[in-house]
Amino acid sequence: MRAAVVVVLAILVAAGGVLVWRSRATTSAASKQVAAGVPRDATKKERLYLAIPMGIFVPVSKVMDQFQAKHPEVEFMTMVDTPEAMVQAVETNADKPDVFMSPGGHEALVLVEKGFLDPKTLVAFGSYELAVLVPKENPGKVSKLEDLLNPGVKVISLSDPDLSAPCYAARQSLQNLGLWDKVQKKVKVTGCCMESFNWILDGRAQANIQFLGCPLDPKTAQMSSGDKVAIACTFPTDTFYTPRNVVGVLTTTKQRKLAEEFVSFLTSPDTIKFMAANRLRNDQNLPLTPGPWGPEQERSPVGKAVAVGAGAAGR
Repeated sequence: MRAAVVVVLAILVAAGGVLVWRSRATTSAASKQVAAGVPRDATKKERLYLAIPMGIFVPVSKVMDQFQAKHPEVEFMTMVDTPEAMVQAVETNADKPDVFMSPGGHEALVLVEKGFLDPKTLVAFGSYELAVLVPKENPGKVSKLEDLLNPGVKVISLSDPDLSAPCYAARQSLQNLGLWDKVQKKVKVTGCCMESFNWILDGRAQANIQFLGCPLDPKTAQMSSGDKVAIACTFPTDTFYTPRNVVGVLTTTKQRKLAEEFVSFLTSPDTIKFMAANRLRNDQNLPLTPGPWGPEQERSPVGKAVAVGAGAAGR
């Protein structure tokens, strides 16, 4: 009997020079052990449904295998998609996840405000920096944040700043720098982060805003469509809240105890250290320990002098 079936697994395939996500069914490493004859208690089956953003699926999937090795009665089902799509699925699907993960944290607070996510269960780990991406030829001549005002930058593609963590952080930063009102007329809000990225691939936009590593990674030089897109500049980290991965338990779950146990396992210091060695981003070099999450963590930085142009150097 097959066990621990992952119903939706995101895999990357090349399509037109872009890394595109596709879905298929697969079996975890623990399930392969079962198939090989390793005994398990077939009388106990508990499904745990996880919503995992694409960017952290690799480290989280390794943690799932570790957890399942200790709990062979657990079968994981996963939703792997963009954060925007996962929020919509939580809001509209009858079959909701038990555990939700947000890259950047803001999507989690959106679900808290709508009553879907229990704020008492939120735990943060890892960290992100924020960047402006441009077409390789850089028609807008962007090398620092104020260059978004250049006449050559006619469109800046974003996902919804009220929902998407990187764009929420970008708006916060640009407001603190006195640039948001000036660039807002150029902003085009798209359906999700990958759609907004596609706008600079096909020339509809001259600038796009994402977290570093989503999808461009300057540390490893691995990027989707790296021959077509470049990182123009990063945002000064003292102009926006510190985005982190945030995990929490859905208020609608019928697996509360199991969900809380998995969250505790996922966010233990040892597990976070393990994930950091397996492609978990911690770009702001925070301690590899879990942290709290709530409105306080998303407040705009207070009492810090900010100079326009600092984004060219990033930190």
